[in-house]
Amino acid sequence: MLSSPSTRCRPTLRLTLEALERRIELITLLVLLLIATLSGWGLLFLPGTIPIHYSLSGSIHPDLNGSKWILVLFFLLALALYGLLSLLSRWLRSLHYPLATSTQGVERRYRLGRLLLAGLKLCLSILLAYLSWMFIQGATGGLNGWIFLGFLFLAGLPPLLVILYFIQAQRLR
Repeated sequence: MLSSPSTRCRPTLRLTLEALERRIELITLLVLLLIATLSGWGLLFLPGTIPIHYSLSGSIHPDLNGSKWILVLFFLLALALYGLLSLLSRWLRSLHYPLATSTQGVERRYRLGRLLLAGLKLCLSILLAYLSWMFIQGATGGLNGWIFLGFLFLAGLPPLLVILYFIQAQRLR
């Protein structure tokens, strides 16, 4: 790996997890366990082919069916996102350095960045758990229109977190 002069003079911070970050991580791990449970239940009890496309009213499109293994795909995707965002939070110092022009406030910027990544892990895990549950509901008994409002709400949370992060980052400058 090439090293440049800027990589040698970055401030090194060893920050412990705050209580809020620890709680978010714990909830995220519980949601990952929920996704694994839903996937296992779906593999054991659902038929081989399940509906995978619904209208906004909750009705099933009969021509769009897929394998029940999509539930395992959701679990693997959740694990991959969790792992990648966890790695990113460990390398946050390298990625966040251009914003840290002075040593004052560097710790707050790093903590804010780690909190953003923890929140993204939680939101994306909840979204994938919700999708797993939605597919199981559709395969076992049908859906209603309210389920899609929940999906739209959960899909809007990650962009909202990023917007809030940038607002807070501007305040720290």
